[in-house]
Amino acid sequence: MDASVRTPTVGATVAGATAAFAVGAFFSAGGLAPARQAGFADLVQGFPTGSMQLSITLLALVGGALVAVVPAVVAAAADRLPGWPVALVGLALHYLAGELAVGGVGIVPRQPPTAGQTAAVLAAALGAGLALGGALLALARLGPAHRWVVAAALAAGLVGYPGVEDLFRLASGGPYDVGGRAWPAQVGVSVLVVTVAAVLAHRERPVGGGPVGRPRVGPAVATAVAAVLTLAGLVVRWWVVDAFRLSPDGLVGPRRAQFVESVAYFSPVAVAVVAGLVLLGHAYRVGRARAARWVVLGFAAGPLLFLGLRLVFTGQRSQAYLVVLAGVLAVVAGATMARLRPGLLPWDAVGLLPAALAVPLADPAIQAELPGTANLVVPLPMAVGLGLSLGFGLVLAATGPGAVASDPGDGAVGSRDVGDPEPARTAGILALGVAAALLSALALAPVLLRSMSIGRTEEVALTVPVLVGVSALVLVVLFGFGRAVDRIRRDLRTEAGAEQPGR
Repeated sequence: MDASVRTPTVGATVAGATAAFAVGAFFSAGGLAPARQAGFADLVQGFPTGSMQLSITLLALVGGALVAVVPAVVAAAADRLPGWPVALVGLALHYLAGELAVGGVGIVPRQPPTAGQTAAVLAAALGAGLALGGALLALARLGPAHRWVVAAALAAGLVGYPGVEDLFRLASGGPYDVGGRAWPAQVGVSVLVVTVAAVLAHRERPVGGGPVGRPRVGPAVATAVAAVLTLAGLVVRWWVVDAFRLSPDGLVGPRRAQFVESVAYFSPVAVAVVAGLVLLGHAYRVGRARAARWVVLGFAAGPLLFLGLRLVFTGQRSQAYLVVLAGVLAVVAGATMARLRPGLLPWDAVGLLPAALAVPLADPAIQAELPGTANLVVPLPMAVGLGLSLGFGLVLAATGPGAVASDPGDGAVGSRDVGDPEPARTAGILALGVAAALLSALALAPVLLRSMSIGRTEEVALTVPVLVGVSALVLVVLFGFGRAVDRIRRDLRTEAGAEQPGR
């Protein structure tokens, strides 16, 4: 077993799981902020117009791309960097950047962002990427028998963050934002638990460390290419919409308006698909079907995480916490199935279906027919679906080939904790799925936020379920393909064992 992969004590595992949950909740609240800002900037007068809106949109897009790329860059240095200290630096940087960005970059700003605001926004994006990248790195350096617990805790934080927000809001008695008291309190607690996990991890570090291998830069390069394609596609979309919005005589004809609407709506979908295919191709090359499934799941989960659970705690707190609890329990169920019976069913695809079907239920017409159930009709299937899929998918990707001695396709129980000889490989695979989620959310942000803000729910009600449904179908295909490959490998090993005695 490589000394760079350790088998921690129970205390260190509990501390790591707590830190992973804190980082997951922190990231769901702040990691998608650049994507949301890009969507808000796109709402100005219906379409982005003018150099001021372009500068704000570019800043938000670059910030979102930075959040997606940083975890893959951190994963490339998995043999050289400790995990939790990197996450600690990211948390501190994100908080300090938010404190220094006086006024921030508003939803509809009256002037272009200053140099200080630009630096603060990019620093906050870098901090969010470092926090998540450090958690993935710490996860990859664990043995599989303990790794799945920390992976499940990270997924639980990503899903259950609304409950964490409300708890800090109640404890602080103030609004939940960067300028209020709740957000600094959550960051402070996150820093505390990550510090404890970092100290325990350092105390249990193997004497002399493990061998330092060559950095695995493939995931970082693939993520950078996908991020550049996303940025280029969205900038081209901005230019086309701005250039063709009005005719040279200042008028808007029906054909021109229809063309601009089509470009504004369909081009983000095309951009998201192209970037996802780049990540999917590299993931399959380095991790075959299991890694590809994690990237497809990330692509589908990105828009769902962007939309969020839409919980209302005021006056309906008991229902809201019931939804959060159901989501966390779904994470536990998915993680358990990934650990014990990964070959039984494609639970990542199964979980995506209720989450996708919940999106059209957010239509105001449907909500008007179901009074008093705002916290159940949409949030409950969304939480259960996301929890099941993320819990299963993250654990499956974290305990992939090379981490478990038993055949990954037979779903056997009791696999040995033999360790992963290359934690950078596991960290890189995890980072690819995270990048797919962030870039799909960033690319689709204009469509998602525009439909949410101006009441055009029919757009998101069609786009998200279709994309998520197609992703679920791809997951089923990859599941079947992986099972077929595993069966062929077992047959080949059986034949080789039968021929050996006769030689």
